[in-house]
Amino acid sequence: MVEHVRYRERRRVPRIILRTRLIYQKIESEGKVSESKECFTKNLSSVGLLFQTDEIIIPTTELKIALYLPGLTQSINIQAKVVRIEQTETENRYIVGVMYIQIEEKDREEIIRRIEFMDIKKLLEVALTKGASDLHLIYGSPPIFRIGGQIVPLEMESLERFELKDMIYSVLNEEQISRFEREKELDFIFSPNPEARFRGNVYQQRGNIEATFRVILPTIPSIKELGLFEVVEDLARKKRGMIIVCGPTGSGKTTTLAAMVDLINKERRCVIICLERPIEYIHKNIKSIVKQREIGSDTLSFANALRHVLRQDPDVILVGELEDIETIKTVFTAVETGHLVLTTIPAPNTAQAINRIVGIFPAEQQRLVSLQLSFCLEGVISQILLPKKTGEGRIVSTEILITTDAVRRVIRNMDLVQLPSIIQTGSIYKMQTMESSIRSLYEKGLISEEVASDYSREFVGKLIIR
Repeated sequence: MVEHVRYRERRRVPRIILRTRLIYQKIESEGKVSESKECFTKNLSSVGLLFQTDEIIIPTTELKIALYLPGLTQSINIQAKVVRIEQTETENRYIVGVMYIQIEEKDREEIIRRIEFMDIKKLLEVALTKGASDLHLIYGSPPIFRIGGQIVPLEMESLERFELKDMIYSVLNEEQISRFEREKELDFIFSPNPEARFRGNVYQQRGNIEATFRVILPTIPSIKELGLFEVVEDLARKKRGMIIVCGPTGSGKTTTLAAMVDLINKERRCVIICLERPIEYIHKNIKSIVKQREIGSDTLSFANALRHVLRQDPDVILVGELEDIETIKTVFTAVETGHLVLTTIPAPNTAQAINRIVGIFPAEQQRLVSLQLSFCLEGVISQILLPKKTGEGRIVSTEILITTDAVRRVIRNMDLVQLPSIIQTGSIYKMQTMESSIRSLYEKGLISEEVASDYSREFVGKLIIR
């Protein structure tokens, strides 16, 4: 049975960000009107709106406005008065604020209803209230939350194509819209207030613009608060080497890296450079200097940033993801010159993470790459999130690989089928298998027997190496 979250109607609404089309004419003397100009709103309420134009409009000027709201076949006709104007950072572009003078009450009600329906900020507030991890905005469906790992639709109307586009564009700036329309993909951070941050991803599906928003915790949780093993703290305290966090998408890899950086920041006096896409958790300088650079805005790519990062006096480097050959090569160079590198790779388990790093290279280079990796690697943290027995939220289950001489030999020879048995017998080095971690959570009553059984079988089934 599908659970629904009820979206309560509100009669009074604040001004919200909204990008939708309007046409305006200036009302001149004797009731004459100027030539029509088309533009887009910046925000909208039941009593006024802001729009952007390329001409100066003197305050007190009266306008005839045709406002086009998504889903309506006809425009809403408004007479309004200009109450403010300001120049934007772009030359010859102005933000104009107007107050409604004449509007039919049914049209005002329609504006209120549409604002309630299209307000992403309110949807995100509901996500926070309900403890959701994600909000999905999908064409032909109502907004959908992920709560405790389960998909939960919101009880409201399905989203149509143009409504969805305007909703999503309402929280993007002009540069982000331009980048998305050029690249058809966009990662960004949206922060409606200082206490709330969300990672947004905009994409196209069958020609429709859709988006997913991931809730970012307001504070950086500690390694212990995340339920990770003490050995993760030991790995974060290393002075050099490569530490990989792997797991499927949405398994909390970024949060684990943030917790490790936070521990270093609190304990060491060093320079930490984080290369992220996008920046999710904000680190403040405590004992360390933390420099956070966003791929796409502060630098072109992970590889491009890494080419220059060694000249920026780092002790610790965080690389958001090992996504190509050049990035991996430069990470090896950083480790070989005495740096600690923390990074992630989307792989279901430890063996597959190593396999992916080596396998991305041409066959003739893989022998050398496996040799370099065996020298550079200090440990792998593999994690998945399991639904709690209480049904409220999820809990992390972790596999830990510590690079011993035996592990280095296995990596050099790419004999990765040996890794599970090495991890299983490596408790003296604080290694931990995923199966034993899942079993421990079950024995503590944190997950159900069904979840323990299902995830244990699924994880074991993913240990196949090419």
